[in-house]
Amino acid sequence: MTDLSNQMEPPESSRNVSGRIHSVSALGTGPGGPGVRFVIFLDGCPLRCTQCAEPGSTLVSEAEPRGREGAGEIDSLMQQIARYADYMRVSGGGVTVAGAEPLDQAAFIRELFRRCRDMGIATALDTCGGGNLFAAKGLLYLTDLVVLDLTPVEPGALDGRPSPSSAGTLRFAGMLRAARKPVWVRFAVVPGVNDDPRHVETLAEFAASLPDVERIEVLPFHRLATAHLRDRCPSPALRTLGPPSARQVRTVRNIFRSRGLRAY
Repeated sequence: MTDLSNQMEPPESSRNVSGRIHSVSALGTGPGGPGVRFVIFLDGCPLRCTQCAEPGSTLVSEAEPRGREGAGEIDSLMQQIARYADYMRVSGGGVTVAGAEPLDQAAFIRELFRRCRDMGIATALDTCGGGNLFAAKGLLYLTDLVVLDLTPVEPGALDGRPSPSSAGTLRFAGMLRAARKPVWVRFAVVPGVNDDPRHVETLAEFAASLPDVERIEVLPFHRLATAHLRDRCPSPALRTLGPPSARQVRTVRNIFRSRGLRAY
């Protein structure tokens, strides 16, 4: 029987994919995955999370693709990634896609991750589970690590009253159960918004129910740094909100630890 698998995929030169990219960071380390990371921060987010302070999270309609020549943009990115490939391989690192909501650009990231895999470079997807969940299935196949941000999950979402953004996160978490991919969970403590102990306890139980969670990163919410970001914040109460105290962060971290999770 003739193998038609190669004929079903368009040739490399004809792939019409482009991405909305805010910036890149080479030789980074931190909660985006282990080892040395090449981090690609996307632009243009379909979500309006109240606690978001991400400078790259402009509205999708306002974001401009970098490199309108489709696959040419990925070619440029891969050239940059190749310069740091040895550092990533030796340190156990890889490429992380973060910022905005990666699942809203699933086709672009899927091609990027496919090329990273061909180069033997590990990939990490930093997401809150919003965006195109149908396309996420094919993307997860090419993803080595998922960094799941539970910060947007609102109080009451796990009790059967999820908002649209929280519902997307919970549905994506269900996909992770089936995919059996390593997961790092991130939770940013926003004082007066998501630090109620009952809410954190519910989130900790939910995280503990996921089969492949390796660690929990508990981070303090950072005050919006510029007047531009403060003016764009959808919640007036957050425009002047300061970060949580060390004690508040420690309390949240200990709740996750009480469920047998490795929280940092």
